[in-house]
Amino acid sequence: MAKKYGHVIEFYGETCPHCIAMKPIIDEINSSTGAKIERLEVWNNEENARKMEAHNKIIGEACGGFAGVPAFVNVDTNQALCGAHDKEDIIRLLEGEDCSDNVCKPHSKNSKK
Repeated sequence: MAKKYGHVIEFYGETCPHCIAMKPIIDEINSSTGAKIERLEVWNNEENARKMEAHNKIIGEACGGFAGVPAFVNVDTNQALCGAHDKEDIIRLLEGEDCSDNVCKPHSKNSKK
């Protein structure tokens, strides 16, 4: 049975160096897991910037008080990561783990007692 992943959006800036560095990691995750992380450029696309604004509260929490790029939002769990992260963190976000404080850890609902 195929693993179910959440709907994750990456908000990025076209010339943002951290965003550029994340692209091959996101491409690898998409190809190796079968997940589809949606990538939306927000610096030059007003519609995408408005979509990011809809998630500013959780992105701001992950970014330490302001919304920045790259930002990753799991729309299904209302969790976000801010900045460049390794492949494992992004996969944890896809899997619905708790990513509060910009750090992903097993969610309490998934942990074994």
